[in-house]
Amino acid sequence: MINQLIDIISREAALFESFLELLERQKEMLVANDLDGLNEVVQRQREKLIESKLLNKQRENLVAAIKTSRDIEGDLTVTRLLKLVDEDQANRLSQLREIIYNLNDKITATRNTNALLLNRSREFIAHTMEMLSKIKNPDNTYARTGRNVERGSNIMVDRRI
Repeated sequence: MINQLIDIISREAALFESFLELLERQKEMLVANDLDGLNEVVQRQREKLIESKLLNKQRENLVAAIKTSRDIEGDLTVTRLLKLVDEDQANRLSQLREIIYNLNDKITATRNTNALLLNRSREFIAHTMEMLSKIKNPDNTYARTGRNVERGSNIMVDRRI
């Protein structure tokens, strides 16, 4: 059962690597403003997410079976598992744990970068729309006190396009 668990964790690590590659590709599509490419990447990310959920469920079931067969109380972490397995299995599990930790850090950083790119894009679009709405309607008026006061303007966008 331990070898099956190692196999599942290996497949999860490979899945995380491919997800990181998709995030990098997503960043390229965001920078290039390639909507078709971005949609394709998002669809592939969804597929990877489904695959990840399946592997996670398999891992959870296998961990539960290991806990039952070895009469283990509480959570079965990789650290606890390392004490129960032979040296070769322990080395492989340690390597996989390190790989997954590193991938998780890289995925988090890339996701944060992509979120920043998306937010900047939204801000740029909002600013452009605001500027376009002011072309024929200047914002500055004089209030009774003679101070310059900015008027807000409404922006109407047809999002059905």
